[in-house]
Amino acid sequence: MPVQAIASAPADEPGAAWLTTEHPLAGVAARNCAGHVHIDPADLVGEVACGSAWAKALTDDLLFALECGLPLEIEPDPFYVDEVAVRRAVRAEELNLRGERLELTELERAEVKRRLAAIRTRRNRPYRFVCSRAAAVRRAER
Repeated sequence: MPVQAIASAPADEPGAAWLTTEHPLAGVAARNCAGHVHIDPADLVGEVACGSAWAKALTDDLLFALECGLPLEIEPDPFYVDEVAVRRAVRAEELNLRGERLELTELERAEVKRRLAAIRTRRNRPYRFVCSRAAAVRRAER
């Protein structure tokens, strides 16, 4: 009976080249990996997480998408504006909810500038006070 040996792919092969810090699930994989003990830091795939943490993150994401009937491939909307990130930027907060540095797209930066300009305009506008009829009558009697 022939015996087959299974060898891991060399590092230069594109097996897990797409599992990097840029991957949408990199943060999830890193959190999954946080509790694991690693003898060799080279065990981290894409310098993010170990293989089992990546596998758990990818599997959980796939199962959630299938359970909820979501499409597996999603085209990002180039005109999407993250309202929470914009509100945080207007309040001059530097970190998002996950404690990461707040990064805005060009559209989101433009929205922040528009909102700050509206606040500045509103604060610098001279106010017209509306008075009651009684105050108007008193002024007319003077």
